Formats: sequence, structure tokens, C-alpha cells
Amino acid sequence: MKKLLSVLLLFNLTAAYAQNTTHFGIKADANLFKLDGEGIQSKYTIGGQIGVFAYRDFSARWGFQPELLITQANPKKSDDFSAKYIHGSNVTANTNIKLNYITIPLLLRYNINDIITVNAGPQYSFLFFEDENLLNYNRRAFKRNDLGAAAGLTLTFQRLHVFGRYVWGFTNINDIDDRYKWKTQQAQIGLGLNIK
Repeated sequence: MKKLLSVLLLFNLTAAYAQNTTHFGIKADANLFKLDGEGIQSKYTIGGQIGVFAYRDFSARWGFQPELLITQANPKKSDDFSAKYIHGSNVTANTNIKLNYITIPLLLRYNINDIITVNAGPQYSFLFFEDENLLNYNRRAFKRNDLGAAAGLTLTFQRLHVFGRYVWGFTNINDIDDRYKWKTQQAQIGLGLNIK
């Protein structure tokens, strides 16, 4: 009985502590997106992100921050795409490509002080919409899943957050063949607003 009471007391204290330190809000940012690989222009193009975030500090220094975002990316086909992918490439393909992802960063927080926080952790992205015609017969050129790592810095001014982040993609998202790898990189700067 004493053990049960101790567990219940610990649970109640933890829940009360978590309620005092759990926050959530909305965020938006400019997303500079680059896709490295053969047949694609290896340069940053502007896109955007919008979504929600939550965070909980477990101590004065450490915390956890998951996010749920919609990401828009706009890579461009290079002039040598048809030469690289001779079999199946659409010679009249558009140069501009639009990719929309559901993105889930799971970030560890380290609070340097009340204003400056370092964020780092894994990020998963799921491609739910693409507007591209790189291949004949409506074949898809991009894989659905992209796994990467994110790291950045957040400045907190009461309810307002200003942040910058860089994301390295680990996954080869080229779904055409295995000869060439396409990997993503993203540089982000934006604003977040605490709702609670």
C-alpha cells in the first residue's frame, strides 16, 4: 500500500510539474531548400513551413520539443536531367518542381539561459504531394520518406520565439534508380508564438 501511495504521489507531482512547464504554439518560417544530386540544380530555393510545436522543460536546462509542420520545397531540374536519366525521362518536363511534406522534428532542448535555447534532434518528412513531370507515364521521381537531423538556435522573448535551424537529409530520395543519390538540405529562419 505504501508503494502504491508513493507511486501515486510521484505521478501527481510529475503531472503538476509538467503542467507548469508544458507549452504549445504556432510557427512559420522561410525555408531555403537545396537538393544535391545529378539532374537537379544544386542551389537553394525559397519555400516555407507552417505548423504547431510543443515543448516541455524537464529541468532548468533540459527539455523536449516535438513539432508538426507542413513544408513546401521548390527544387529545380537541371538542364542535363534527360542526359543523366536517358531511359524514361520526359524531355518536355518543367524545370520547376513543387514538393509538399508533413514534417516531424523531435528536438532536444538545452536552455543556455532564459532567452537562448539550442535545439537538436532527428527529423522525419513524408512527401504527400508533388507537382513534377520529370518522367514519362506519370512515374514518380521522388521517394515518400526522408529522414534527417536538425540543429538550431531559438531566442525566446516571453511568448515570441525567433529561431534559425539547419537540416541535413540522410535519405536518398531519388526514386528513379540507384545510380545517383539525391539528398536534401534546409536552412530555416522564422517566428513562433506561444498559445499556452
